[in-house]
Amino acid sequence: MELIVKPRNEEELLFVQSVLNRMKIKNELREKDVKKRRKQEFLDSLEGRVEKLNQAIRGEVELKNAFDLLDEL
Repeated sequence: MELIVKPRNEEELLFVQSVLNRMKIKNELREKDVKKRRKQEFLDSLEGRVEKLNQAIRGEVELKNAFDLLDEL
């Protein structure tokens, strides 16, 4: 099930979120503007990729080289 709530202002938004949290109902906030939402999704995924790169630099994980990656395709 899905419920769409459209608060009129920031105060209503915070109130609704606090009620849902107290009731332990899973909720997420999405940008109404698709362009902003896609940008945020890209930035969120970028953070994960940078962390993976940092792990490779520290030697915690090993990355594939481009030739191996292309061979898989």
